[in-house]
Amino acid sequence: MSTTLLYKIFRIGSIPKKLRSTLKAEEIVISDEGIGGWFITRNLKAPGKRYIHREQGFTGFLVITQIRILCYTYWKRQINISVQDPLISSLFTELLDPHTLSISFQSSLFHKNWEGVIEFRFKTEKAQEFYNALIEKGLQSGCASNS
Repeated sequence: MSTTLLYKIFRIGSIPKKLRSTLKAEEIVISDEGIGGWFITRNLKAPGKRYIHREQGFTGFLVITQIRILCYTYWKRQINISVQDPLISSLFTELLDPHTLSISFQSSLFHKNWEGVIEFRFKTEKAQEFYNALIEKGLQSGCASNS
């Protein structure tokens, strides 16, 4: 599994230099950058948005430190949660295949007036390592449901 073309050419999906030193200070457990994936929504209802099912590809990075879990797609922060936050136990992780990791959650946990499931699927050779680290940090095994 290799990095995305956007990463190879433009370094899109890399950890910004300013953030890299902060993450090193937080003691990186595992990280991967320039990884491709899918942003998926199911039955999403939000102000000005309605999607039964939507999938959008991305390139980005995923980092787990001793302090937080951080995910960026392109240059946008998508997940930034402290491992001490009680909501971390409301996030789900799943190993879909040896190279695909899923992180999903109910959108209403983090956005007022939102409903539905948000899922990030990462294509990485480190999927199993990420899965183990996420379970250790308190995520539930499985996939968030629409209930």
